Amino acid sequence: MKGTSLDTLHKRWTKERPGYKEAYDELESEFSLASAMIEARAQAGLSQEEVARRMHTKQAVVARLESGRVMPSTRTLQRFAHATGTKLTIRFDPNRTI
Repeated sequence: MKGTSLDTLHKRWTKERPGYKEAYDELESEFSLASAMIEARAQAGLSQEEVARRMHTKQAVVARLESGRVMPSTRTLQRFAHATGTKLTIRFDPNRTI
């Protein structure tokens, strides 16, 4: 699969692998949060190391936050927002599955 893009794999696995789409959809909010954090940092023109310094933590912590493997607390998200010069906004959207 060398040279295959992630988008191509995602499309293929959605069609070919039972349960893949459901599992992917369940993680959508985590992917979305990680993506938003990466975008905020990039828009601020900061490296992970610079954000970490502003948050008084280590670069590895910022990397974990941006990986989507952890669910940060609201306090941590607020610190990240402050470090990137952004405003944290949390909202509830209607559940589309009900």
